[in-house]
Amino acid sequence: MAENDDSGLHGLQNPARSARSGHTKPAATEPQLSSSDHRTLERAIRGSVSSIVGASHPDSTAPHHGPNNGHDLALHPEHHPLARQMPGAEQAIGYRDSLLACLIDPDPRRHRSFIEELVRASVPVRTLAVHLFAPVAAELGNRWCTDEADFMQVAVASTRLSMVVNHVSHAAAHSTVEPRAQRRILLTRTHGAQHTIGVSIVASCFRDMGWAVEGGSDLEIDESLYTRLSDKPYDLLGISVSRVDEVRNCSEVIRRVQATPKIRKMKIAVGGPAVVASPLAFQRIGADFVTRSALDVMQLASHV
Repeated sequence: MAENDDSGLHGLQNPARSARSGHTKPAATEPQLSSSDHRTLERAIRGSVSSIVGASHPDSTAPHHGPNNGHDLALHPEHHPLARQMPGAEQAIGYRDSLLACLIDPDPRRHRSFIEELVRASVPVRTLAVHLFAPVAAELGNRWCTDEADFMQVAVASTRLSMVVNHVSHAAAHSTVEPRAQRRILLTRTHGAQHTIGVSIVASCFRDMGWAVEGGSDLEIDESLYTRLSDKPYDLLGISVSRVDEVRNCSEVIRRVQATPKIRKMKIAVGGPAVVASPLAFQRIGADFVTRSALDVMQLASHV
């Protein structure tokens, strides 16, 4: 997985934290911002971090309320009736506090030992994706937005979480027999997508359900994407979208795919923080599927 690009964020502080610390630069060297400017800056920084901790596909950027209840399914997918039926759900839920603790622990050995424990537990990866990885990613975003964690803590934790997801997913894939007629998915992202956790979780779900997974956070929607699509057949193209203003870019990809005879029968799914935040903006751009959660992804992998 590609490393998160936070070059535009280093050195920027949350104004609220700066006020609490009591440390200020001399007025002569620091531009004075109005309270409105401070709020705008803070929203921009928080929005960028929310994309990094990704939970694009895990719903970290907005509450996702399920049927017959008012629970936030981003943090508590167990309140969804279908999620409750997943094998190993209770065991996966029981790991949440331990995973959060090891992600923020200064000692990196703790999350490495946690990976070994998860592999030994043999909980289905799709269950871990829905009940453990996605809620923890959402909680990381919440901790940033509530000032319980600073940018560097969240950045380190998100990187470790991606490592956990990838290691567990690949370990499970190596222990299963691949089907003869394997379905293929190609994962890609928009140019503005900085997150990688969401893409990792999506990949883990599809891989666990027998799909051949290619692409990922390194593959942007540029000419290299169309080269990959023309090289071999895929059953599904998954596009992760970070910003709502990239809806036009997604629409152009879909239009181009559907206008190309060789690949136009391939299904297309969109997801990501932008889709979670503004699902209606993506409903009529031609995508076959619009996903807002890890549970949506799991159901998609089952039925395509």
